[in-house]
This record gives sequence, C-alpha cells and structure tokens, in this order.
Amino acid sequence: MDGFPYKELADIPIPRDVQPGPGWSAQMREMADHIGAYDTLIISERYGGQDVYIPIDAAKNPFHPLIGAAKSRAISFVYGRLTLAIPTARYALNVARRASIIAAVRSDMLTVAHAARIMGVRRDYASKLVNRTQEGLGAEPPAIGRKVDPRQIDMFAEA
Repeated sequence: MDGFPYKELADIPIPRDVQPGPGWSAQMREMADHIGAYDTLIISERYGGQDVYIPIDAAKNPFHPLIGAAKSRAISFVYGRLTLAIPTARYALNVARRASIIAAVRSDMLTVAHAARIMGVRRDYASKLVNRTQEGLGAEPPAIGRKVDPRQIDMFAEA
C-alpha cells in the first residue's frame, strides 16, 4: 500500500470510460452527447467557473488543444457564437475519480482508511461507498507496480 501512486483525489486522472451520472448538469449531459463524457469533464476541469465564448471557427475554439479538431468542430457547430458558462463539476469530477479508488478497496489493493485519506472523506463514509453503494462497480483499480524498462526482456514469458 505504500506504493500506491496517488496521495489525493485531484491526482487521479479522469477515467476515459466515465459516464454521465451524479453531479452532471443538463448542460454537461448535452455536451457529453456531442463530444463524450470524458472530454466534457476535461473541459469542466480546465474551464470550470468561467464564461467562455465559442467562435464559429473551430480552429479558434479555446477547447481545441484539449479535445482535438473533430470535437472542437462539433462544439463550434452546436454552440458557435454563444458564451457558455462552464460548470465547475466538482462533484461529478470527484465521483469519476474516486471510482478507481473504490475499485482498489474492493480488490484489496487499499484499505478503507487509506482510501478515505485519498478521497478526503471520513472513514465511515468511505466504507459506505465501498460496501453499500453501486459506485465504482465496473471501474478498474489504478495500475500499480514496479516500473518496467521496455528494453528489458521478460524472464518468465510463456513461449
């Protein structure tokens, strides 16, 4: 457990397979329909709490460096010439990130107490999330283990 790579919830990357759920506003769900849930959370993480003007020209779209050309075109097509109030999405981001921590507890990679410290919640609340909710089901625990040099051959590879 000492080798667990994350010390707090903000360190955990947003899972690529995230789905809209608790804490998602109507605007976030609409954006997710156009560009996907992952990219919607990426935008909320970077621009949350700001009013952002969306130009018609996708190349000038402020989200272009974050989400790429195709999804920037979709955002510019749908929201072009509008100023969007980007939600902070704190709760949605926390739920998305803590799914892997809950999965790590369920697979005995972490204790409930350690997970509670990472998530910044009380131990009894972390225990409730693990034992009495559906949260984190289907999520993968974070990959931990020793770093492997790609130039090193595997001594125990099956032939």
